[in-house]
Amino acid sequence: MRPYIWLDDEITDTDRRWVRAHFPYAALLHRVDPFAGLGDADFAVIRRWLAAH
Repeated sequence: MRPYIWLDDEITDTDRRWVRAHFPYAALLHRVDPFAGLGDADFAVIRRWLAAH
């Protein structure tokens, strides 16, 4: 299975449960600052996570 990445400005327990139920393998839920948007630090987290999975 392919890794799954969810980027959002609001991640709730409901979101986490849904991802666990549908993507029991590698999944990243990453919160993005709603005022700043995606930035270099976010992309660095994603790159590191993908490299590990």
